[in-house]
Amino acid sequence: MSKPQDGFVSRFLNRPISSRITRFLLKFPIRPSAWTISTFVLPIIACLFLVHGDYVSVVIGAAIFQAFSILDGCDGEIARAKNLESKFGERLDHFCDFLASLLYVFALGLGLHRSSEGIVCAVLITANEWLVRASKSEMSVASSTLHESLYARHHGMIGHSGLINLGERFVWWLFQLTKRDVAVFIFLILATLGLADWILHLWVIVAGASLILSAIAAIRSSIARSDVVTREPRS
Repeated sequence: MSKPQDGFVSRFLNRPISSRITRFLLKFPIRPSAWTISTFVLPIIACLFLVHGDYVSVVIGAAIFQAFSILDGCDGEIARAKNLESKFGERLDHFCDFLASLLYVFALGLGLHRSSEGIVCAVLITANEWLVRASKSEMSVASSTLHESLYARHHGMIGHSGLINLGERFVWWLFQLTKRDVAVFIFLILATLGLADWILHLWVIVAGASLILSAIAAIRSSIARSDVVTREPRS
């Protein structure tokens, strides 16, 4: 029930758990989209803990987000098992993940009295999401292994930003270490170690770097399309 885009944590921790839960859920008439919406209650509950800001509350909130990361894989597994995969389900799942990320940084920022950093992080996440979605250009990136390990929306960004010039292996590791499942698990470790501030610090750094790459890719993609239109012969 796994997929090529799974990160390390998903492959070795989340999937083994979620697949067992999915096998149980398949006994009931549960649709993937219904599961996606129902599990979104977890990020909301987690935020109620995060806003308190004390050590125990932050650890519990981060742990609930980790549980959400695990259960979030069940909708795709149900869809694949029942042959119910759809663009709507994919968009709904991605939107819920995006919204959960915003709730995470907002709530943690409030809890740690770093609301400005939480807001900045949320703006960076939103801006990057908008740029990635606004870019209609898709392209193949290097080998099939790298291509399949990334979501389609990232192909154009990697190719047009020039990131691939740093080496296929570097890009592969960079994306593996910054995937959502890995990030959520690392955030739980940081919370447990009493380093909750670093959750926001790291998120701002990664979101900022992603935004810069997405902006470069969008600009280069736009220039490339303009050149194509300019060079087209007129009848």
